[in-house]
Amino acid sequence: MKRTLSLILILTMLLSLAACGSKDAAPADDGNAPSQEQGGGEEQSGGTTETPDEPEQPEQTQPTEQEPTDNSKPEQTQPADNSKPKQEPAGEPEKEPAKQPEQKPEPKPAEKPAEGMSAEPPTETPKPETPAEDKPAAAVDDALTILNAIWNTYSDEEKFPAAGGDSEHAVDGAPGSFDASNADNLSYLLTFPADDASLIDSAASLVHMMNLNTFTCGAFHVADANNVARLADDLRTTIQAKHWMCGFPDKLVIVTVGQSVFSVYGNEELVNTFRDKLLASYPTAAAVYDEAINA
Repeated sequence: MKRTLSLILILTMLLSLAACGSKDAAPADDGNAPSQEQGGGEEQSGGTTETPDEPEQPEQTQPTEQEPTDNSKPEQTQPADNSKPKQEPAGEPEKEPAKQPEQKPEPKPAEKPAEGMSAEPPTETPKPETPAEDKPAAAVDDALTILNAIWNTYSDEEKFPAAGGDSEHAVDGAPGSFDASNADNLSYLLTFPADDASLIDSAASLVHMMNLNTFTCGAFHVADANNVARLADDLRTTIQAKHWMCGFPDKLVIVTVGQSVFSVYGNEELVNTFRDKLLASYPTAAAVYDEAINA
């Protein structure tokens, strides 16, 4: 628009100058002055009538924006804004590939049992437990074996200075065998009834090394099971009737295990410990007598 207005103004000024020039040239010719004035008036009028049409001419020859006529004012073009990322046309979002399910190995089919056989493994029939009376902790053998088994259950704190056996089979710190045919030694050292020596076929002993009255244990295996009760009664009677020297024991315990008879007398604590271990080791053991010594 500015260019168009500028062109219109320029053309208007040019036409005004041309009109002024024709008025200045008319007085030079005196004889034709009136006619020239008229003619000039006509031309002037004719020139003025054409002026309204001339502004339309620049519209036909109006230069485009690509060819500017005024080089003093270059066309300002807005720089492209590269700061903003180009937005791609919205489309359907890319679909993630569907995850294929993991293929688990198919379990192998169980082998079919042969005809006539059960598919389930055979269950073992539990064996009935043997009654406690039939399974002693240690095998019931001769008297020495049982006595050693009991002594081995003692801890170091429970043990005391001990010795076992007779003069020919003396053992230090453990039970020892005793000659069952020597009735005098049996009676003197273990307070055994001499008349019953024929009832036993083996014997063993464990005594306190410092004093027999502190702890004395005699183990006797009876040859005939029918004589077990007889020997237990005779042992009790003989021990209770003894005349003690250098003090006397606190208590007496007589225990039977199968065909073996155990007589224990001495310090109450030591006697009770032996009794408890014997009864715990042999479920068939029975305490026939458990009493204090008659002073």
